[in-house]
Amino acid sequence: MFFCCFCRIGRVVSGRCPWGPKIAHPSNTIKDMTMRPKALPGLLLSISAAAALAACAAADSAINHGTLDVQTHLSETVFLDPVPPDQKTIYVSARNTSDHPEVDLRGPLMQAVAARGYAVVQDPNQAHYMLRVNVLQAGKIETKDKGSLLSAKYGEPLLAGAGAAALAHVAGGNATATTATGLGVAAGTFLLNQAFQTVTYSVVVDIQLSERPLKGSKVKQSTTTTAAQGNGSLESARTSQTPTGGGASVSATLNTKVKTQQVEEESDFKQYQIREVAYADQMNLKFEEASPLLIAKLSSSLSNLFE
Repeated sequence: MFFCCFCRIGRVVSGRCPWGPKIAHPSNTIKDMTMRPKALPGLLLSISAAAALAACAAADSAINHGTLDVQTHLSETVFLDPVPPDQKTIYVSARNTSDHPEVDLRGPLMQAVAARGYAVVQDPNQAHYMLRVNVLQAGKIETKDKGSLLSAKYGEPLLAGAGAAALAHVAGGNATATTATGLGVAAGTFLLNQAFQTVTYSVVVDIQLSERPLKGSKVKQSTTTTAAQGNGSLESARTSQTPTGGGASVSATLNTKVKTQQVEEESDFKQYQIREVAYADQMNLKFEEASPLLIAKLSSSLSNLFE
């Protein structure tokens, strides 16, 4: 027997007060509450499984990306003509138009080609080879963007909760358990990702290689540049009529000016234009740690183009 706060009597009919509003009597509420602990084991099991899934994701990052991985990729192979030792002279220049001007390739490049037996000269007229580079991009990238960096060539622009919810359902959890498990995985994965982030840094370099032709020959060179500017407008109108059908009209105007310049000249050098990308990948990697390694890797790779 429960005391009703509405009718002030101890008599209850079918769990509802005969004199007050039709609301559930406390006896029914207590009865519902006694049923809820039955779902608790399933909820705890689901949350534990969710935590294990999030931990597995972090462990995968630690295993696959715990060791520093530095690689370079060249857009294409260039074969330079071998020369006798007295002609192994090279002029080296390096620029940087990226967001990280501290990335300096000139010094490391000079040391790398000198280690291969080449004399670095300050006057390009005294050089048999010229190596000119520009750092186009340096910094953090998304791992999925590696392919786009490699696909572009010289001069071109640079391009878990659902599974946990299913697990909760299999474990026999109700809607509350399923929702809580999904939120738990999302929160757990987020926190673990903050502690175990796989970071990729890259350095993209445009390269111009030049070599003098053998026996003092001249190189005929043709250069074409095209610049286009213009404006245009497009207007369209559509009408419909039932049941006879409809119609549409389109009008457009275009005003374009294209300017092309072509220069033909003789040159003392044969030229090759390529692009190279170096990237470093490791968990919780900092750019200050990756930059020297990327520079060393690029310098070594580029110097290996010279026999």
